[in-house]
Amino acid sequence: MEIFRAEVLINEKHILAEGPVWDEQKQILHYVDIKSNMVFAYDPVTGGKHGLDTNQNTGCFALRQGGGYILGLASGVYLSSSSGDLERYTDLLFDPMTRANDGKCDLYGNFWCGTADLKDGAKKGRLYRFSPDGTVREVMDKLECSNGMAFRGDRMWYIDSMRHRVDSYRTDPETGALSDHRVVAEIRIPGVVPDGMTIDADGMIWVAHWGGGFVGRYHPETGELLARVEVPASQSSSCCFGGKDLQTLYVTTASVGKPNEPEAGKVFAVRLPYQGCIMNRYPG
Repeated sequence: MEIFRAEVLINEKHILAEGPVWDEQKQILHYVDIKSNMVFAYDPVTGGKHGLDTNQNTGCFALRQGGGYILGLASGVYLSSSSGDLERYTDLLFDPMTRANDGKCDLYGNFWCGTADLKDGAKKGRLYRFSPDGTVREVMDKLECSNGMAFRGDRMWYIDSMRHRVDSYRTDPETGALSDHRVVAEIRIPGVVPDGMTIDADGMIWVAHWGGGFVGRYHPETGELLARVEVPASQSSSCCFGGKDLQTLYVTTASVGKPNEPEAGKVFAVRLPYQGCIMNRYPG
């Protein structure tokens, strides 16, 4: 098995850094610190960084084609402009016992946003699909921690962390309905749960292992673990590919509950012999 090691990129101790997204047009890395209510934009060349304060726990986002973000916040989904102004996307309010946790856009520009329980074991989490025409569909319910997603064609790979596995579904392009469910990989390591996820140009999925301090490259059909990126912070939360050639893997981590881990909460990077994919944008 191939082993790689990530190095510190952003030497800042975030509380719960998550959901990295690479802007291939501006060559900027975006990510959230959920508990700080912030979305950050970081330039790996200059080291410059600025943030958008949403005033709510900020679980996830995707870039909009015209600039700004579509954001999954504690109470619901919002749109931000390039100037940072926020407006509610729909009247849908998330269950107050949950908050947005992870989300991504699919090939068709739909923003998939999942929620996570604020009380362990409540199973009030949901997975929603927000379409560019304003349609909202609840796709899954009774989730504990809706998490990593990756899309390729009409296929979605998905994680509810407390299930300790990666699932795969076929998605209907018109309705978002799920079918052809498969369990791809079981993650049965004591103290470890699968978290955020991305996909590379070869169709392999990369899964951050919260509690394990690594990102694993898995075959999307067989679940075989093909490679590991070791991260010197146990709570590796998510990852994405970026850089000019999309061969740098960026990894977010969390410091919550880890006061004795000096590198916890920092953002890491490693150059790999694999290429990622341009991340889908929201058209609205």
